[in-house]
Amino acid sequence: MRFNLGRASIMLLILALVGASGTLRGQRYDLLEKRLPKLGEKVGQVRLPSTSKTTQMVPLEGKIDRESYRLGPGDEVDVSIWGAEEDQSYQLFISAEGRLLVPSVGPLDLAGMTLVEGEELLRQKLSYYYSNARISLSLINPRSFRVFAVGAVNEPGTYILSAVDRVGDLIRSAGGIKRGGSWRRIRLLTKEKELIAELDLLSHDVLGDLAANELLTDGCIVEVPSVENLVVLRGRFANLADKDSVTVKAGQKDVFNEYEVEFLPGETLGDLLKLVGKPLMPEENGPPSVIIKKPGGSDLEFIGLDNRLLEQRLEDGTVYEFPVRKNWVFVTGAVNSAGRYIYQPGLTVQEYLGQAGGPSYMGSDKVCYLRRLDGTRVKSTPTEKVLPGDEIFVPEKFHWDRLFPIMAGVATAAIYVIFK
Repeated sequence: MRFNLGRASIMLLILALVGASGTLRGQRYDLLEKRLPKLGEKVGQVRLPSTSKTTQMVPLEGKIDRESYRLGPGDEVDVSIWGAEEDQSYQLFISAEGRLLVPSVGPLDLAGMTLVEGEELLRQKLSYYYSNARISLSLINPRSFRVFAVGAVNEPGTYILSAVDRVGDLIRSAGGIKRGGSWRRIRLLTKEKELIAELDLLSHDVLGDLAANELLTDGCIVEVPSVENLVVLRGRFANLADKDSVTVKAGQKDVFNEYEVEFLPGETLGDLLKLVGKPLMPEENGPPSVIIKKPGGSDLEFIGLDNRLLEQRLEDGTVYEFPVRKNWVFVTGAVNSAGRYIYQPGLTVQEYLGQAGGPSYMGSDKVCYLRRLDGTRVKSTPTEKVLPGDEIFVPEKFHWDRLFPIMAGVATAAIYVIFK
């Protein structure tokens, strides 16, 4: 009986120890996981990539170009040998020194080589061992490295991205471009601060020009400068709808939006409109027209949108307004015939009020207001020039005869209270 109890006690003790070790091991793993940063979050001044080569492939925008992709430390590659006595395949990483350790051959310096160049070097080295075999070098997963975003971005700092990411990817990771930052003169620098290229991201976003959105390189710096030359565009432009950094004022979608858009030296209005998108303007009552305000001037010019205007070079500070309600003027309020009237260049407030039959019995004959497309409302004079899309509002005038019944009621109530 003693022997059986002792044996049972020993078994219980062993089971307890096993359970305790499992619990401790689980706690240890939990602590390790707490110490490891999550992928995709910024740790200190470094934002980690959202993918890991041990868990998930880096997302690609398309097929890798073997003649342009350059190998570097951290690339995961496949070395395959066919046609020998036994087919062989190795999945290998390029070391931090830029070397690929190939079985039976030793280390090969592949950093900086394209996939085509690296495969040719591999064939030369392996030909001694495999004379008639076919040898290939393929990229399995691109490497990740540190890159730097500086200048007019919302979150400047150090980020970790992959060799297939582009300048635009880094700018998005850095929170986008600040108000007043340039979309069109972004500088891509080497880690030694040598200029690689000056890029126009607006051209990439609109035209899909990959040359305007270069691939990142190991340790490169992306610098976003401030805007130098800009024009103000008012209206509806399809390609600027999501560009918060250039939006100055957003009104009703079908009425008015205002953008500050940078232009490059020598560009014309036609060049800029190709990037921002054809302005959405109604086509009724003739060809589209534009309201232009030159820098330093107060006069507004209403001219047709023709080839002569499109070929004019842009000037810093010029305002171009593309009215959505192009050929209409709206007369509202206390007038005899409220409604919309066809815009005619040069007509004044008084002349449009005449078309609307003038102020009604209730309308003021001394005061009226003019509401512009941008939402501003000003007290106007009869001789004020009207622009397309403007709204003329006539308020009601004060009538003493309306006040008498109110005063009589108040007086009656007061008398009742006093003599009650």
